[in-house]
Amino acid sequence: MRRGERTKAEGKNDKKCRKKPWLAPAACILGSMVLYGSLTLGAEGQDVVSEEGHILRDGYGGEEQEYRLWVEGLCEEAVAVDVQVKPQRYKEEEALDAFEEVMGKMEARIRGENPSLMEVRSDLRLPSRVEEGVRLRWYSPEPEILDASGKLGEEVETAWQVVLSVELSAGEYRQNYEIPVRILPPIRSREEQRVAEFQKELQQKEEACQEEAWLALPDSFQGKSLQYQAKEQEGYGTIILVGVILAVLLAVRGQSEEKQQRQKRERELLLDYSDVLSKLMVLIGAGLTVRNAWGRIVLDYESAQGQGKQKARAAYEEMRRTYYQMQSGMAEGEAYQEFGRRCRLQPYLKLSGLLEQNRRSGTKNMRAILQTEMADALEQRKNLARRLGEEAGTKLLMPLFLMLGIIMVMIMVPAMMTMG
Repeated sequence: MRRGERTKAEGKNDKKCRKKPWLAPAACILGSMVLYGSLTLGAEGQDVVSEEGHILRDGYGGEEQEYRLWVEGLCEEAVAVDVQVKPQRYKEEEALDAFEEVMGKMEARIRGENPSLMEVRSDLRLPSRVEEGVRLRWYSPEPEILDASGKLGEEVETAWQVVLSVELSAGEYRQNYEIPVRILPPIRSREEQRVAEFQKELQQKEEACQEEAWLALPDSFQGKSLQYQAKEQEGYGTIILVGVILAVLLAVRGQSEEKQQRQKRERELLLDYSDVLSKLMVLIGAGLTVRNAWGRIVLDYESAQGQGKQKARAAYEEMRRTYYQMQSGMAEGEAYQEFGRRCRLQPYLKLSGLLEQNRRSGTKNMRAILQTEMADALEQRKNLARRLGEEAGTKLLMPLFLMLGIIMVMIMVPAMMTMG
Protein backbone atom coordinates (compact mmCIF):
# COMPACT_ATOMS: atom_id res chain seq x y z
CA MET A 1 0.00 0.00 0.00
CA ARG A 2 1.38 3.41 -0.98
CA ARG A 3 1.89 6.19 1.52
CA GLY A 4 -1.12 8.21 0.36
CA GLU A 5 -3.45 5.21 0.41
CA ARG A 6 -2.21 4.25 3.87
CA THR A 7 -2.88 7.77 5.14
CA LYS A 8 -6.45 7.65 3.80
CA ALA A 9 -7.05 4.27 5.41
CA GLU A 10 -5.72 5.53 8.73
CA GLY A 11 -7.97 8.58 8.44
CA LYS A 12 -10.99 6.30 8.07
CA ASN A 13 -9.87 4.25 11.07
CA ASP A 14 -9.46 7.43 13.12
CA LYS A 15 -13.01 8.48 12.26
CA LYS A 16 -14.29 5.06 13.37
CA CYS A 17 -12.36 5.36 16.62
CA ARG A 18 -13.79 8.83 17.25
CA LYS A 19 -17.31 7.51 16.67
CA LYS A 20 -17.06 4.50 18.96
CA PRO A 21 -16.81 6.42 22.28
CA TRP A 22 -20.35 7.71 21.61
CA LEU A 23 -21.75 4.21 21.37
CA ALA A 24 -22.15 3.56 25.12
CA PRO A 25 -23.75 6.96 25.96
CA ALA A 26 -26.08 6.60 22.98
CA ALA A 27 -27.08 3.12 24.17
CA CYS A 28 -27.78 4.48 27.67
CA ILE A 29 -29.97 7.28 26.32
CA LEU A 30 -31.80 4.93 23.96
CA GLY A 31 -32.37 2.38 26.74
CA SER A 32 -33.72 5.08 29.05
CA MET A 33 -36.12 6.28 26.34
CA VAL A 34 -37.33 2.73 25.69
CA LEU A 35 -37.84 2.15 29.43
CA TYR A 36 -39.72 5.44 29.78
CA GLY A 37 -41.93 4.63 26.80
CA SER A 38 -42.74 1.13 28.04
CA LEU A 39 -43.63 2.36 31.52
CA THR A 40 -45.70 5.22 30.09
CA LEU A 41 -47.62 2.94 27.74
CA GLY A 42 -48.06 0.36 30.48
CA ALA A 43 -49.48 2.99 32.77
CA GLU A 44 -52.08 4.10 30.25
CA GLY A 45 -55.51 2.96 31.32
CA GLN A 46 -54.16 1.99 34.74
CA ASP A 47 -55.51 4.99 36.67
CA VAL A 48 -56.77 3.74 40.02
CA VAL A 49 -59.50 6.34 40.47
CA SER A 50 -61.97 6.80 37.62
CA GLU A 51 -63.52 10.12 36.66
CA GLU A 52 -66.61 9.18 38.69
CA GLY A 53 -64.46 8.63 41.80
CA HIS A 54 -64.62 4.81 41.69
CA ILE A 55 -61.90 2.25 42.45
CA LEU A 56 -62.29 -1.05 40.62
CA ARG A 57 -62.19 -4.16 42.84
CA ASP A 58 -60.58 -7.46 41.93
CA GLY A 59 -63.04 -10.04 40.66
CA TYR A 60 -64.48 -12.95 42.66
CA GLY A 61 -61.72 -14.79 44.45
CA GLY A 62 -59.18 -12.05 43.70
CA GLU A 63 -56.65 -10.47 46.02
CA GLU A 64 -57.00 -7.53 48.35
CA GLN A 65 -55.35 -4.46 46.84
CA GLU A 66 -53.76 -1.52 48.62
CA TYR A 67 -53.47 1.87 46.95
CA ARG A 68 -51.83 5.08 48.07
CA LEU A 69 -53.96 8.05 47.06
CA TRP A 70 -53.14 11.74 47.31
CA VAL A 71 -56.21 13.54 48.66
CA GLU A 72 -56.64 17.24 48.00
CA GLY A 73 -58.99 19.43 50.02
CA LEU A 74 -58.73 17.34 53.18
CA CYS A 75 -55.99 19.59 54.53
CA GLU A 76 -54.24 22.69 53.32
CA GLU A 77 -51.94 20.50 51.25
CA ALA A 78 -52.52 17.16 49.53
CA VAL A 79 -52.04 14.25 51.94
CA ALA A 80 -51.31 10.57 51.27
CA VAL A 81 -53.96 8.06 52.35
CA ASP A 82 -53.62 4.25 52.11
CA VAL A 83 -56.81 2.52 50.94
CA GLN A 84 -57.38 -1.25 51.15
CA VAL A 85 -59.83 -2.58 48.56
CA LYS A 86 -61.02 -6.17 49.01
CA PRO A 87 -62.13 -8.32 46.06
CA GLN A 88 -65.77 -8.45 45.00
CA ARG A 89 -67.88 -10.80 47.15
CA TYR A 90 -70.72 -13.09 46.09
CA LYS A 91 -74.29 -12.61 47.18
CA GLU A 92 -75.94 -15.77 48.52
CA GLU A 93 -77.81 -16.62 45.31
CA GLU A 94 -74.73 -15.86 43.21
CA ALA A 95 -72.62 -18.11 45.44
CA LEU A 96 -75.04 -21.04 45.09
CA ASP A 97 -75.14 -20.56 41.32
CA ALA A 98 -71.34 -20.50 41.26
CA PHE A 99 -71.23 -23.73 43.29
CA GLU A 100 -73.54 -25.47 40.84
CA GLU A 101 -71.47 -24.24 37.91
CA VAL A 102 -68.28 -25.55 39.53
CA MET A 103 -69.85 -28.94 40.24
CA GLY A 104 -71.06 -29.18 36.64
CA LYS A 105 -67.45 -29.01 35.46
CA MET A 106 -66.00 -31.01 38.33
CA GLU A 107 -65.48 -34.39 36.65
CA ALA A 108 -63.61 -32.88 33.71
CA ARG A 109 -61.46 -30.92 36.15
CA ILE A 110 -60.42 -33.70 38.49
CA ARG A 111 -60.29 -36.91 36.44
CA GLY A 112 -56.76 -36.24 35.19
CA GLU A 113 -55.61 -38.93 32.74
CA ASN A 114 -58.51 -41.23 33.59
CA PRO A 115 -61.38 -41.64 31.08
CA SER A 116 -63.96 -41.01 33.83
CA LEU A 117 -64.40 -41.11 37.59
CA MET A 118 -65.80 -44.62 37.22
CA GLU A 119 -62.52 -45.87 35.72
CA VAL A 120 -59.74 -44.48 37.88
CA ARG A 121 -56.29 -46.07 37.62
CA SER A 122 -54.07 -42.99 38.08
CA ASP A 123 -53.98 -39.96 40.39
CA LEU A 124 -56.76 -37.40 40.35
CA ARG A 125 -56.24 -33.64 40.19
CA LEU A 126 -58.07 -32.13 43.15
CA PRO A 127 -57.78 -28.31 43.02
CA SER A 128 -58.03 -26.10 46.08
CA ARG A 129 -59.28 -23.11 44.09
CA VAL A 130 -60.99 -22.52 40.74
CA GLU A 131 -61.24 -19.50 38.48
CA GLU A 132 -64.79 -18.70 39.61
CA GLY A 133 -63.34 -17.51 42.92
CA VAL A 134 -64.52 -20.63 44.77
CA ARG A 135 -62.29 -22.46 47.22
CA LEU A 136 -62.43 -26.25 47.62
CA ARG A 137 -61.57 -28.44 50.60
CA TRP A 138 -61.42 -32.19 50.03
CA TYR A 139 -62.00 -35.14 52.40
CA SER A 140 -61.46 -38.86 51.81
CA PRO A 141 -62.90 -41.61 54.03
CA GLU A 142 -60.19 -44.06 52.86
CA PRO A 143 -56.92 -42.13 52.50
CA GLU A 144 -54.93 -45.38 52.22
CA ILE A 145 -56.72 -46.00 48.89
CA LEU A 146 -57.24 -42.40 47.70
CA ASP A 147 -56.10 -39.45 49.83
CA ALA A 148 -57.45 -35.90 49.96
CA SER A 149 -54.85 -34.66 47.46
CA GLY A 150 -56.01 -37.14 44.81
CA LYS A 151 -53.05 -39.53 45.00
CA LEU A 152 -53.70 -43.27 44.85
CA GLY A 153 -52.32 -45.32 47.69
CA GLU A 154 -52.49 -49.10 47.98
CA GLU A 155 -53.30 -50.97 44.80
CA VAL A 156 -56.68 -52.67 44.77
CA GLU A 157 -57.18 -56.18 43.43
CA THR A 158 -60.83 -55.57 42.51
CA ALA A 159 -62.94 -52.51 41.78
CA TRP A 160 -63.23 -50.29 44.86
CA GLN A 161 -65.54 -47.32 45.38
CA VAL A 162 -64.52 -44.28 47.41
CA VAL A 163 -66.90 -41.37 48.04
CA LEU A 164 -64.97 -38.10 48.17
CA SER A 165 -66.43 -35.15 50.07
CA VAL A 166 -65.72 -31.59 48.97
CA GLU A 167 -66.63 -28.33 50.69
CA LEU A 168 -67.10 -25.37 48.35
CA SER A 169 -66.77 -21.92 49.89
CA ALA A 170 -67.09 -18.38 48.58
CA GLY A 171 -66.69 -15.82 51.32
CA GLU A 172 -69.13 -16.70 54.10
CA TYR A 173 -71.16 -19.15 51.98
CA ARG A 174 -70.39 -22.88 52.02
CA GLN A 175 -71.88 -26.03 50.53
CA ASN A 176 -70.87 -29.71 50.82
CA TYR A 177 -71.02 -32.22 47.97
CA GLU A 178 -70.17 -35.91 47.54
CA ILE A 179 -68.41 -37.35 44.49
CA PRO A 180 -68.28 -41.16 44.02
CA VAL A 181 -65.04 -42.49 42.56
CA ARG A 182 -64.49 -46.07 41.33
CA ILE A 183 -60.89 -47.28 41.70
CA LEU A 184 -59.84 -50.11 39.37
CA PRO A 185 -56.80 -52.41 39.51
CA PRO A 186 -53.92 -51.23 37.31
CA ILE A 187 -53.55 -52.80 33.86
CA ARG A 188 -50.34 -54.81 33.76
CA SER A 189 -48.48 -56.98 31.30
CA ARG A 190 -47.68 -60.59 32.21
CA GLU A 191 -44.22 -59.66 33.46
CA GLU A 192 -45.54 -56.74 35.51
CA GLN A 193 -48.23 -59.00 36.97
CA ARG A 194 -45.62 -61.61 37.89
CA VAL A 195 -43.45 -58.94 39.56
CA ALA A 196 -46.45 -57.62 41.50
CA GLU A 197 -47.36 -61.13 42.70
CA PHE A 198 -43.76 -61.78 43.74
CA GLN A 199 -43.58 -58.50 45.67
CA LYS A 200 -46.84 -59.35 47.43
CA GLU A 201 -45.59 -62.80 48.41
CA LEU A 202 -42.26 -61.35 49.53
CA GLN A 203 -44.05 -58.75 51.66
CA GLN A 204 -46.20 -61.43 53.29
CA LYS A 205 -43.13 -63.50 54.04
CA GLU A 206 -41.33 -60.50 55.54
CA GLU A 207 -44.27 -59.74 57.85
CA ALA A 208 -44.48 -63.39 58.93
CA CYS A 209 -40.84 -63.61 60.09
CA GLN A 210 -40.23 -60.24 61.74
CA GLU A 211 -39.18 -62.01 64.96
CA GLU A 212 -36.18 -63.56 63.20
CA ALA A 213 -32.81 -61.82 62.77
CA TRP A 214 -32.90 -61.99 58.96
CA LEU A 215 -35.21 -62.29 56.01
CA ALA A 216 -34.68 -65.43 53.94
CA LEU A 217 -35.29 -64.59 50.27
CA PRO A 218 -37.04 -67.28 48.23
CA ASP A 219 -34.75 -69.15 45.83
CA SER A 220 -37.56 -69.82 43.37
CA PHE A 221 -40.93 -68.42 42.32
CA GLN A 222 -43.54 -70.07 40.12
CA GLY A 223 -41.01 -72.74 39.12
CA LYS A 224 -38.20 -70.32 38.21
CA SER A 225 -34.93 -70.07 40.14
CA LEU A 226 -34.02 -66.62 41.45
CA GLN A 227 -30.76 -64.77 42.08
CA TYR A 228 -30.30 -61.47 43.92
CA GLN A 229 -27.84 -58.57 44.05
CA ALA A 230 -27.85 -55.54 46.29
CA LYS A 231 -27.89 -52.84 43.59
CA GLU A 232 -27.30 -52.32 39.91
CA GLN A 233 -23.77 -51.49 38.74
CA GLU A 234 -24.73 -49.71 35.53
CA GLY A 235 -24.47 -46.20 36.97
CA TYR A 236 -20.71 -46.48 37.54
CA GLY A 237 -20.08 -46.09 33.81
CA THR A 238 -21.00 -42.43 34.22
CA ILE A 239 -17.74 -41.91 36.12
CA ILE A 240 -15.72 -42.76 33.00
CA LEU A 241 -17.88 -40.44 30.89
CA VAL A 242 -17.36 -37.60 33.36
CA GLY A 243 -13.61 -38.26 33.33
CA VAL A 244 -13.51 -38.10 29.52
CA ILE A 245 -15.51 -34.86 29.49
CA LEU A 246 -13.20 -33.30 32.10
CA ALA A 247 -10.15 -34.39 30.10
CA VAL A 248 -11.55 -32.78 26.95
CA LEU A 249 -12.42 -29.58 28.81
CA LEU A 250 -8.96 -29.39 30.35
CA ALA A 251 -7.35 -29.95 26.95
CA VAL A 252 -9.48 -27.23 25.37
CA ARG A 253 -8.70 -24.90 28.25
CA GLY A 254 -4.98 -25.61 27.91
CA GLN A 255 -5.09 -24.86 24.18
CA SER A 256 -7.03 -21.66 24.82
CA GLU A 257 -4.54 -20.48 27.45
CA GLU A 258 -1.63 -21.37 25.17
CA LYS A 259 -3.21 -19.39 22.33
CA GLN A 260 -3.74 -16.38 24.61
CA GLN A 261 -0.12 -16.52 25.77
CA ARG A 262 1.07 -16.74 22.17
CA GLN A 263 -1.06 -13.75 21.14
CA LYS A 264 0.20 -11.76 24.12
CA ARG A 265 3.81 -12.55 23.20
CA GLU A 266 3.25 -11.55 19.56
CA ARG A 267 1.71 -8.22 20.60
CA GLU A 268 4.65 -7.58 22.90
CA LEU A 269 7.14 -8.36 20.12
CA LEU A 270 5.38 -6.02 17.70
CA LEU A 271 5.25 -3.20 20.25
CA ASP A 272 8.99 -3.54 21.01
CA TYR A 273 10.08 -3.83 17.37
CA SER A 274 10.42 -0.07 16.82
CA ASP A 275 12.43 0.28 20.07
CA VAL A 276 14.85 -2.45 18.97
CA LEU A 277 15.32 -0.78 15.57
CA SER A 278 15.80 2.64 17.19
CA LYS A 279 18.56 1.37 19.50
CA LEU A 280 20.32 -0.51 16.70
CA MET A 281 20.18 2.56 14.45
CA VAL A 282 21.65 4.85 17.14
CA LEU A 283 24.47 2.48 18.08
CA ILE A 284 25.38 1.61 14.49
CA GLY A 285 25.32 5.33 13.65
CA ALA A 286 27.77 5.85 16.52
CA GLY A 287 30.25 3.54 14.78
CA LEU A 288 29.58 0.16 16.43
CA THR A 289 29.35 -3.01 14.40
CA VAL A 290 26.05 -4.86 14.28
CA ARG A 291 27.35 -7.52 16.67
CA ASN A 292 28.71 -4.99 19.16
CA ALA A 293 25.51 -2.94 18.96
CA TRP A 294 23.52 -6.11 19.61
CA GLY A 295 25.64 -6.96 22.62
CA ARG A 296 25.39 -3.42 24.00
CA ILE A 297 21.56 -3.55 23.85
CA VAL A 298 21.52 -6.93 25.64
CA LEU A 299 23.92 -5.79 28.38
CA ASP A 300 21.93 -2.59 28.98
CA TYR A 301 18.75 -4.69 29.21
CA GLU A 302 20.34 -7.03 31.77
CA SER A 303 21.64 -4.08 33.80
CA ALA A 304 18.19 -2.47 33.91
CA GLN A 305 16.68 -5.80 34.97
CA GLY A 306 19.23 -6.17 37.73
CA GLN A 307 18.28 -2.74 39.08
CA GLY A 308 14.58 -3.59 38.94
CA LYS A 309 13.87 -0.94 36.28
CA GLN A 310 12.98 -3.34 33.48
CA LYS A 311 10.52 -6.21 33.29
CA ALA A 312 11.12 -9.23 31.07
CA ARG A 313 10.22 -8.46 27.44
CA ALA A 314 9.99 -11.12 24.76
CA ALA A 315 12.01 -9.24 22.11
CA TYR A 316 14.96 -8.54 24.43
CA GLU A 317 14.86 -12.08 25.85
CA GLU A 318 15.25 -13.43 22.31
CA MET A 319 18.06 -10.93 21.64
CA ARG A 320 19.82 -12.07 24.82
CA ARG A 321 19.53 -15.70 23.77
CA THR A 322 21.00 -14.81 20.36
CA TYR A 323 23.85 -12.84 21.98
CA TYR A 324 24.92 -15.75 24.17
CA GLN A 325 24.66 -18.13 21.22
CA MET A 326 27.19 -15.97 19.40
CA GLN A 327 29.33 -15.80 22.54
CA SER A 328 29.26 -19.60 22.66
CA GLY A 329 30.65 -19.89 19.15
CA MET A 330 27.60 -19.93 16.86
CA ALA A 331 28.11 -18.14 13.58
CA GLU A 332 26.72 -14.60 13.59
CA GLY A 333 24.59 -15.12 10.47
CA GLU A 334 23.14 -18.37 11.79
CA ALA A 335 22.36 -16.73 15.16
CA TYR A 336 20.45 -13.91 13.42
CA GLN A 337 18.46 -16.41 11.36
CA GLU A 338 17.60 -18.40 14.51
CA PHE A 339 16.47 -15.14 16.12
CA GLY A 340 14.01 -14.45 13.28
CA ARG A 341 12.66 -18.00 13.30
CA ARG A 342 12.06 -17.95 17.05
CA CYS A 343 10.16 -14.66 16.88
CA ARG A 344 8.03 -16.07 14.00
CA LEU A 345 6.84 -12.62 12.92
CA GLN A 346 7.41 -11.01 9.53
CA PRO A 347 9.15 -7.84 10.84
CA TYR A 348 11.71 -9.87 12.79
CA LEU A 349 12.29 -12.26 9.90
CA LYS A 350 12.94 -9.23 7.71
CA LEU A 351 15.30 -7.75 10.32
CA SER A 352 17.30 -10.98 10.58
CA GLY A 353 17.61 -11.05 6.79
CA LEU A 354 18.82 -7.42 6.71
CA LEU A 355 21.39 -8.09 9.43
CA GLU A 356 22.72 -11.15 7.61
CA GLN A 357 22.83 -9.31 4.27
CA ASN A 358 24.67 -6.31 5.70
CA ARG A 359 27.06 -8.52 7.67
CA ARG A 360 28.27 -9.85 4.36
CA SER A 361 28.31 -6.55 2.44
CA GLY A 362 29.33 -4.25 5.31
CA THR A 363 27.51 -1.62 7.37
CA LYS A 364 27.87 1.24 4.90
CA ASN A 365 24.14 1.54 4.07
CA MET A 366 22.86 -0.09 7.25
CA ARG A 367 21.77 3.16 8.89
CA ALA A 368 19.68 4.22 5.86
CA ILE A 369 18.09 0.78 5.63
CA LEU A 370 17.21 0.84 9.33
CA GLN A 371 15.71 4.33 8.98
CA THR A 372 13.36 3.08 6.25
CA GLU A 373 12.45 0.04 8.33
CA MET A 374 11.99 2.30 11.36
CA ALA A 375 9.34 4.38 9.56
CA ASP A 376 7.38 1.24 8.69
CA ALA A 377 7.77 -0.06 12.25
CA LEU A 378 6.34 3.14 13.72
CA GLU A 379 3.32 2.89 11.41
CA GLN A 380 2.80 -0.73 12.43
CA ARG A 381 3.06 0.17 16.11
CA LYS A 382 0.55 2.99 15.67
CA ASN A 383 -1.91 0.65 13.95
CA LEU A 384 -1.40 -2.01 16.65
CA ALA A 385 -1.99 0.51 19.43
CA ARG A 386 -5.17 1.70 17.69
CA ARG A 387 -6.43 -1.89 17.35
CA LEU A 388 -5.68 -2.66 21.00
CA GLY A 389 -7.57 0.48 21.99
CA GLU A 390 -10.59 -0.59 19.97
CA GLU A 391 -10.53 -4.05 21.59
CA ALA A 392 -10.31 -2.52 25.06
CA GLY A 393 -13.22 -0.21 24.27
CA THR A 394 -15.30 -3.14 23.07
CA LYS A 395 -14.58 -5.06 26.28
CA LEU A 396 -15.76 -2.08 28.33
CA LEU A 397 -19.16 -2.09 26.62
CA MET A 398 -20.30 -5.24 28.44
CA PRO A 399 -19.93 -3.76 31.97
CA LEU A 400 -21.65 -0.59 30.75
CA PHE A 401 -24.63 -2.52 29.37
CA LEU A 402 -24.71 -4.61 32.56
CA MET A 403 -24.87 -1.47 34.68
CA LEU A 404 -27.60 -0.09 32.41
CA GLY A 405 -29.59 -3.32 32.83
CA ILE A 406 -29.26 -3.15 36.63
CA ILE A 407 -30.43 0.47 36.64
CA MET A 408 -33.42 -0.45 34.45
CA VAL A 409 -34.37 -3.28 36.82
CA MET A 410 -34.06 -0.96 39.83
CA ILE A 411 -36.41 1.50 38.14
CA MET A 412 -38.81 -0.98 36.57
CA VAL A 413 -39.46 -3.30 39.53
CA PRO A 414 -40.80 -0.59 41.89
CA ALA A 415 -42.75 0.94 39.00
CA MET A 416 -44.38 -2.38 38.10
CA MET A 417 -45.14 -3.10 41.76
CA THR A 418 -46.78 0.32 42.06
CA MET A 419 -48.91 -0.30 38.97
CA GLY A 420 -50.01 -3.59 40.55
